[in-house]
Amino acid sequence: MVAPGSHRKTARVLLIDEQHRILLLLTHFDPDVKLPPRWITPGGGIDEGESTIDAAVRELFEETGIQVSAPILGESVWETSGRWLWGDGRNFHDFTDTFFLHRINQTFELDRSNWTADEHRDVLDYRWWSPEDFFAPQQYLIGPPGLAQFYLDHLYPKLLPQSR
Repeated sequence: MVAPGSHRKTARVLLIDEQHRILLLLTHFDPDVKLPPRWITPGGGIDEGESTIDAAVRELFEETGIQVSAPILGESVWETSGRWLWGDGRNFHDFTDTFFLHRINQTFELDRSNWTADEHRDVLDYRWWSPEDFFAPQQYLIGPPGLAQFYLDHLYPKLLPQSR
């Protein structure tokens, strides 16, 4: 649960498949926030005493079933901060999201067996997004602000084969 005026730190994973698509989950915010659902990467809050990388490893496993070690996940690739204004127009919470990159080369089935009760309530859908998908009109926002631009400007070009 996110408290009004709080600062929430999260660890998130940019999960990229062999077609250079990124996995996003359509999720509700916490019920008190009263905002419409948004598309986000796997990840979540950093527990007390937990490092950011350990939180990313844990969240990736809990939300997708993919197990990796911290050295395999490596260094963070992006960090962004901001503020979510709640649906009541009065309350807000600040956030800092730290992102790690993990590539997969096999067929992927999302494993929900490690989801919390909140995740079973809040996760509505998931899908792989191609670069073109980010340009199509969307019913829901993609969060955090700047994620699509970071992927398109900084990650996607590095994923493409180098021309000679």
